[in-house]
Amino acid sequence: MQTSLLGLVLFPALVACGAEPESAWDSEPLGQQASAVQDGKSDTKKSNNFAVGIASRYGSVCSGTLIAPNLVLTARHCVVPPDGSSAVTCADKFPSRNVSPSGLFVTTEPSLRRAQKLYQAKEITTPKETGFCGNDIALITLEDNIPADEATPATPVVQFSMTDRTKIGGQITALGYGITSPNARDSGIRRIREKIDIVCVPGDETYECKGAYARMLDSDKEFITEGYVCSGDSGGGAFDQDSFERREPYVLGALSRGPQTEDRCLAAIYTRTDAHAEMILAAGEKAAKSGGYDAPAWLSAPADLSADPETGTVCEGELCTSIDATEAPTTITKTTTTTGCSAAPRTASSGTFGALALAGIAALVVARRRRSA
Repeated sequence: MQTSLLGLVLFPALVACGAEPESAWDSEPLGQQASAVQDGKSDTKKSNNFAVGIASRYGSVCSGTLIAPNLVLTARHCVVPPDGSSAVTCADKFPSRNVSPSGLFVTTEPSLRRAQKLYQAKEITTPKETGFCGNDIALITLEDNIPADEATPATPVVQFSMTDRTKIGGQITALGYGITSPNARDSGIRRIREKIDIVCVPGDETYECKGAYARMLDSDKEFITEGYVCSGDSGGGAFDQDSFERREPYVLGALSRGPQTEDRCLAAIYTRTDAHAEMILAAGEKAAKSGGYDAPAWLSAPADLSADPETGTVCEGELCTSIDATEAPTTITKTTTTTGCSAAPRTASSGTFGALALAGIAALVVARRRRSA
């Protein structure tokens, strides 16, 4: 491990949401991460099919959000080749290449193991910046459009800032295919947890980052929620609660990593969509042309949202890492990522982790780390 755990029982470790695999459907070794919504309820609602599962022939499981008929938002660590490392800090960098899209598949079905229909990935887009924290976000363009009667895409927050309190509230809903606790082996099932508090948003007076929360972030391209996400939920979306209840969900970010104790997933760190608006807009325009459908309304975002001026690195077909280079090893290394795991329910009152959790988070004086499945 590159960062100190500071005690697995007394202090939480920042991990990259990964789950111990029981089969090829139970882990997310590509970025060495996986997770599930802790204490979340099984979700089979067709209206929530914008929350998708991402499977890899290399033996991985991640989560994502359908934001257009053929475009999925996820975490970058879900689409990078495995490097055998069990941990990563904010000082680390992503590889220059992603895995081949031909090895990635997406489903809208609530069970990955029983999925009858998988959609082949065609292209992967990631930020040009390679630093881990703040850039743990990616877009997967699919070969085929997912029909409207199968799933209605969510809206990525790229047309305004997530700090706009006239549009975004203080709670989110989390959906993911991850495990339900650090030691569970139950990934691959979509679960949901609603009304999770937002606790830290850089530049937001209402949710100003203070104390332990401020020390957890190395980038203003991220935000923190009142945790409860685990391995396998990596890449899953944070959906504004009010818009989710209106069935017009805004997705604020993709789950990156989060702290955890030996038996509990805690806070969740998401990479912000508004911080990568230009990359998402460029990928959205290209996907609409490729899919032959009318551009979604969110593509009409104002020009002043250009926190990420680069359109990102695109990887098509076999132009990325070779298949041989991305084959998962016979033994899958267990990895964890802080905040990209699964969403778990609150066991204390709203807005608090409890004294032990806060003490543990405060004790984290080194960069965040992730754990692989």
